[in-house]
Order: sequence, then C-alpha cells, then structure tokens
Amino acid sequence: MTDQDRHDEFMGLFIDHQPRIYAYIRSLIPHKADADDVLQETAAVLWRKFDQFEKGTHFDRWAFRTAFHQVRYFRQKKARERLQFGDEILDVLAQEAEEHTEGLEDTQAALERCLGKLASEDRKFVAWRFAPGGTNRGIAKRIGKSESVVSRSMSRIYGSLMKCISLQLKFEGGAG
Repeated sequence: MTDQDRHDEFMGLFIDHQPRIYAYIRSLIPHKADADDVLQETAAVLWRKFDQFEKGTHFDRWAFRTAFHQVRYFRQKKARERLQFGDEILDVLAQEAEEHTEGLEDTQAALERCLGKLASEDRKFVAWRFAPGGTNRGIAKRIGKSESVVSRSMSRIYGSLMKCISLQLKFEGGAG
C-alpha cells in the first residue's frame, strides 16, 4: 500500500467517525476549546499509530481508546486546576459516552432527512437560527415580526423535527 493509499484510507475512516469521536471527547472534557485540542491530538496519535489498526475491526472503538488516553494525558497536564474528576469518575463517564454515541450517526442522518422534509420557510428559519450568532431576535428583525412569533415558530419546527426523527429512528430500528 502506498503512503497516499494509507493516508486516504485513514482520512476516510477518521472523517466518517469524527463526529462520534468528538462527541465522546466532548462528554469527558467540559470546555469546547480543550475538547478541540484533545481531538487534534487524538487525530495525530491515530495517524501515527494507524499501522497498528487492524482492518475489519471497529475504527471507532480503537479511536475511543486512543481518545481516552489523550483525555487522561490532558487531565494530567491540567491537574493544577481546581475542579478535576477522579479517574473512577472518568472511567464511568467514558463508558457512558461510548454507549451514548452509538446512535449518533443514525440520529444525524435522520435529522438531515427530516430537515429536507420541512417547508422551505421553516428550513430558512432553522438555517438562520443555527448560523453563527443566529438568534430568534435576529430572525424577528430580518422578517419584520415579533420575537415571540419567531419563538413560537421555532418551537413548532423543533417539535416537528423531534417527531420526525423519532419516527425515522423507530422505522429504521424496526426494519433492522
């Protein structure tokens, strides 16, 4: 296998699993900037040790173990800060995080399908609301309506998305 093939294989696997790896790290590291740093370090370690990964096994589980060690290393560096969880708590949180990220990819895929089913105006509202700095107040100014009208609309849209996602996941779970 050429270096380029090896790199492409790693990048494909990492990109496919990155949302779950990040969710796992984020559940163990409370500050986003710190979690971002740990994700970068984890990616670097995974790349350096990629020849140790056994093809046909679960990349995400291998990545979780590596991320767990990176989280522990990060915690050691930050040990002088006031609030730190003990290793036992970290072990429990890591196990919980791994279990809770299991359905994340399915949920994200269901969300994308459900967003596609929304009316175009509702999709615009969601895009505006979740754009960097997006607020209900900003949408209200944009469309010339009150913030309470936008809040009610967003609540209706969220409810619709939650119902759709739930049905999608139930259907997929029942089909499997």
